[in-house]
Amino acid sequence: MARFTELQSNDRIADWYAHNEVWGSPNIDSSHRCILRCPQCLRQKKEGGPRIKRAYDLETEDFQKILDYYEHCITFCGQLSDPIYNPNFLTFLKMLDGSGRGVRIATCGQSLPKTHTREWWEEAFTYGMNENAWYFGVDGIDKKSELYRIGSNFDEVWKTMQLGASMGVAIVWQYIVFGYNEHEIEIAKQMAKDEGFTLLLVKTNRGFDPQARNIRDSMKDIYNNFPAPSKKNTVKKIKNEEYFNVTTALETWRNTRNT
Repeated sequence: MARFTELQSNDRIADWYAHNEVWGSPNIDSSHRCILRCPQCLRQKKEGGPRIKRAYDLETEDFQKILDYYEHCITFCGQLSDPIYNPNFLTFLKMLDGSGRGVRIATCGQSLPKTHTREWWEEAFTYGMNENAWYFGVDGIDKKSELYRIGSNFDEVWKTMQLGASMGVAIVWQYIVFGYNEHEIEIAKQMAKDEGFTLLLVKTNRGFDPQARNIRDSMKDIYNNFPAPSKKNTVKKIKNEEYFNVTTALETWRNTRNT
């Protein structure tokens, strides 16, 4: 099949769409599971509850259908869930291994004691070597990151990131800028360089108003723990991303993803 084609005047739109959609990059929300309570996550907003109740774990048979249809990139970045909590996730990675799809995995990285052992992570990192990139959400240089990533353990997640980097995996440290961590950005840049991580700074216009109507009542007091950043670190659009210390592993992944 030829790559993406321009719409011609005599094309049926449905046929043109079906021909080109296979080169899309689906973002897969693979389950309904996450153990964290990040205050601005959809899970913690009033409209999130009904969606969680309707959700389920993606099974291998359905995932194979996705792979059979889409021929390019795959992203696991859940709006309701974290991909590592789908019981089938290692199987998904194995199914993708060697496919050259440039898989992006966005995770909080928080292990479940009886599931995500060191052996689990080693196996996960082994699949898709030079083809996968792991994005870990850690919003700070120390345990202050737990102010927003409620339920995470900075030290445990950091060790997992170090493990991945030691194996040659593309590890991206995703750092959302808040008022409590913006003064430590330069330290974070040096830490990323020392550890062999790529640092991704994310500046957002996310609401910091604890009185917002869609926030669950149980979360409103928590908003006081992560004040808005200064104006220089606030953006008008949804978000702005900036990469630092782009590693060779991430460059290799980018080349794979863009091929």
